[in-house]
Amino acid sequence: MPLYSRTSLIRELLDRTELLKANTQVFLRLTDDQLIYQPAPGKWSIAEIYRHLNLSLEHYIKPILSRIALAPEYPSDTYHSGLLGEWVYGKIMPRADGSVFRLKTLKIYCPDRLGEDYKEELSEFQRHCDALDDILRHVTTKDLRRLRVPFLAPGLSLQLGDLLRVLVAHGERHLLQAQRLMTAIA
Repeated sequence: MPLYSRTSLIRELLDRTELLKANTQVFLRLTDDQLIYQPAPGKWSIAEIYRHLNLSLEHYIKPILSRIALAPEYPSDTYHSGLLGEWVYGKIMPRADGSVFRLKTLKIYCPDRLGEDYKEELSEFQRHCDALDDILRHVTTKDLRRLRVPFLAPGLSLQLGDLLRVLVAHGERHLLQAQRLMTAIA
C-alpha cells in the first residue's frame, strides 16, 4: 500500500479543501432557476449536487470529531493507506481527464428534499469544508491509520487518513459535475 508523509498528505488535503471552497463561490452568482436546473430527468441540479455532498459530509464529520478528540499523539510522520481505503479512493477520485467511475448513490445520500434557499446548500458545503479544514489541522499529530471511522455499512470502517482522502476526492468529483452543468446553463 502507498506510503505517505502524514504532514504532506494533510497539507495536500488542506489545499484541495480550500480549492473546493473557492470553486464553490462561482455558483453563488447563479440564479435560483439556474441552481435547480436539471439537464435531464433523473439528473441532479447544482443545488442537488451540493445537497448530496452536505448529506455525506454530515454523516462523517461528527464520528471523525468524536474519534480525534480522544486520540493520543503519534510521533511518526508516516502513513500507510489501507487496501479498502485505496480501492474506494480510486473509484471516487476523478481521473486526470475529468472522467469518473460511475457509482450508484446510496439512498441516505440522495438529495430528495431541497429547502427553499438553494444558495444555502452552497454555504452549508463551505461550512463543511471549514469543518474538514479544522479536522485536518487537528490530526497533524494523530495516527491516521489507527483511528477508524464507520463507512457505508455496519462493520465496515476506513482508516481516518483514507476517509479524509475519500471525502475530499468526493467533493472534487461532484465539483466537476457541477462545473459541467454550469457550462450547459451558461
